[in-house]
Amino acid sequence: MLKKQTLDGNVETFLLVILNQGPSYGYAIVQDLNEKAQGLLNMGEGTVYPVLHRMEEKKLIASTWRQSDSGRKRKYYRVTPKGRKMLESKEQQWQTLSKTMELFLGPVETNHKPQNA
Repeated sequence: MLKKQTLDGNVETFLLVILNQGPSYGYAIVQDLNEKAQGLLNMGEGTVYPVLHRMEEKKLIASTWRQSDSGRKRKYYRVTPKGRKMLESKEQQWQTLSKTMELFLGPVETNHKPQNA
């Protein structure tokens, strides 16, 4: 599992990636997030909803209420143009960071062990 410090600031990016695929509601977003993370994350609604609300305040996402097939109302979130720009920026930052880390640590596939000085 990743440390909380590593996740801080990245949950927004994860949510933007998921919502960039299309509008979705809270429970489904949490399910998609955990499925996409393949067991590396275990995020609950209590973690995700505050981030969604913060992102909505920043105008990165917008929401609308829709009625589901069961008749229950759900709040659906979607990425705004501002959110898409932020996602593009985060993708560029990630590409640069991953290339830089690879220069120092080697490719992820290798079992790189530090050499003794």
